[in-house]
Amino acid sequence: MSSDIAAGPEADRRSPTLRTSGDLVVDRRFIYAHSAAAEGDHAAAAELLEQTLELAPQWAPLWLALATAYEKTGRPDEAVAAFSRAAEFDFDGELGAGLHLARLGSARTPAGAPENYIRGLFDQYADRFEAHLIEGLAYRGPGLLADALARLGVEHFGHVIDLGCGTGLCGARFRAASDRLTGVDLSPRMIIEARGKGVYDRLETGGIADFLAREPARSANLVLAADVFVYFGDLAPVFAAASRVLEPAGLFAFTLQRASDGDYELGPDMRFSQSEAYVKRVARGAGLSIALLEQASTRKDAGADAPGLVVVAARA
Repeated sequence: MSSDIAAGPEADRRSPTLRTSGDLVVDRRFIYAHSAAAEGDHAAAAELLEQTLELAPQWAPLWLALATAYEKTGRPDEAVAAFSRAAEFDFDGELGAGLHLARLGSARTPAGAPENYIRGLFDQYADRFEAHLIEGLAYRGPGLLADALARLGVEHFGHVIDLGCGTGLCGARFRAASDRLTGVDLSPRMIIEARGKGVYDRLETGGIADFLAREPARSANLVLAADVFVYFGDLAPVFAAASRVLEPAGLFAFTLQRASDGDYELGPDMRFSQSEAYVKRVARGAGLSIALLEQASTRKDAGADAPGLVVVAARA
């Protein structure tokens, strides 16, 4: 997903404070500026947003949109300043202003995206998620995971946990191979969509870390995470948590966006990527042994295959 999804008025449905400025004139101008940006006229958008600032100087979406317009028109210093102002008023991290600053090298790369940002992003994206992912981005994560497990000779599972289950694409692929299927996702609206598929035995709304901490130890023999860790930088805590809930020899199958070196990085698409060496090191530290690690793309990005990894690790 590109960061553009969260940049327009759609993002303001996340909470009452972000949905509207409280001033009809400001809201109307904001929509006009968004329309100009959507047509590629970022200079006009910037000008209109600048004129609107005096009416709503503490409204975070206004600063975020202005920062984006500045960046699009080749004004990086002004973009950083505007993103900083957005971050100042984006109290709960719902707009991801801090992520933009990290992406531009003006703030330290965080360990992951704020949960409020992820929840808001997918709540406003839920009703068009599958169409955009499958038709627009040629998404194939669940199939890659199923194929990887089949090549390891494992095709049936007892209890399967689907982390970041979304609308249930991965659950639908693994339903027939699972005795019991559990899904968890931060976004209530994604959970509603997943429930409509009727493939899960149990669904929970919440963060992955909190969910795994509540699960009994050694209670699953497969944990899945398809296109989930693009919102995590530091994988050590979630790997350790997944390892704890796996039974001996249980499997942890996941996809990643691949970084060429280093540990992890935040890209211009507002998604995290990790290197192969980092994944191997963190898996080893969590008591997991790599059974399969392959380079494979799970999706398209601007028409080209995004570099990725498919990994299956076993609990030692």
